[in-house]
Amino acid sequence: MVKRVLGFGLFAFSVAVLGGCPIYGDSRSSRDCATRGYDLASGSSSYDATCYDCPNGFYSSQCSAWSCTSTYDCPSGASCNNNICMTGGPTPPNPTSCTQPGDCASGQNCGTDDKCHTGDCSNSGCPSGYQCKLAGGTLQCVGGSRDGGAFTGCTSDSACSSLGAGAKCLNGACVAPADQCSDATQCPNSEQCVQGVCTPSCSAANPCPTGYACDASKGVCSVNPMPCGAGGTSCSSTTTCVDQHCVTPCGAGNTCSTGLICVDGGCIPDQKPQFICNADGPGVDCAPGSLCLHHSCYIGCSADGGASACRNADKFNVCKSVTTSSGSYQVCGSSSNLGTECDPTQGHNCANPSLICVDGFCR
Repeated sequence: MVKRVLGFGLFAFSVAVLGGCPIYGDSRSSRDCATRGYDLASGSSSYDATCYDCPNGFYSSQCSAWSCTSTYDCPSGASCNNNICMTGGPTPPNPTSCTQPGDCASGQNCGTDDKCHTGDCSNSGCPSGYQCKLAGGTLQCVGGSRDGGAFTGCTSDSACSSLGAGAKCLNGACVAPADQCSDATQCPNSEQCVQGVCTPSCSAANPCPTGYACDASKGVCSVNPMPCGAGGTSCSSTTTCVDQHCVTPCGAGNTCSTGLICVDGGCIPDQKPQFICNADGPGVDCAPGSLCLHHSCYIGCSADGGASACRNADKFNVCKSVTTSSGSYQVCGSSSNLGTECDPTQGHNCANPSLICVDGFCR
């Protein structure tokens, strides 16, 4: 009985709709009945049971001709936007399709696929003509005719004086000494910490990225073979100037080869450290028995334990004394990390100006 009543109800509803709004096969006009329409006057979408004539398959100020799932469903000259065939007029709110950053809602980004995605351009890239760059402290798609492509991040250490002596420009953003690296364990991609900056290692078999050269005596890519920018040389047509280095331009979707990141349109090493904890000393950020030093967790030890004090501490099997601004601590390290000869984050540089600080050692 329920099925019969339901069937009769659906039939009656169909008759009412078709009776009030016949379907036209004429391509010169169409009818829109009880479907979502986009009202040009109010700039909003709504449901309207009234039927309107929509000439030539396009929408009028009161209705859209038909729904769609892609532009292929629409007449020539119209595009599918929010499942409605549209042409001209204002863009509906929060469109799924886009051609420039301003087409997407707040908190969304127009990606390489010309679709709006939640988040910034580090995940979805940018549409054609735009690049993913640091702007105003956040990653944004810049470029094209609307914003001029102005890069608002730093381009050299000298631009970071507002953060005090020792501040550096890392990945296009100014970083205070306290937030720079002090040890290779804080650096990504097997980089070394050179003067507070995560820097690629190098050797005869492991060359440096474009725009950087190897300091063979120290084993790090700390040499700039062709400084560019203000007062420097111009880069070749195959490279672009980023952070005073002539580097390889970013690829499609602002991509770079492994170990490099796209900043200001060019591929540079990932210079920022990766921190684990905040305040020096024992704390909730590190496991029991470990200490937080320079934003990294290290296993605590006792010098009285001698050679066996760090026997079970993996490769960091030497009990070392490390001094920071908050005091001195005994932690498990190695002969190649947690050096005490220098620490740029504390203003402790190498006494010999011809040497540089690499992982706490003067080389």
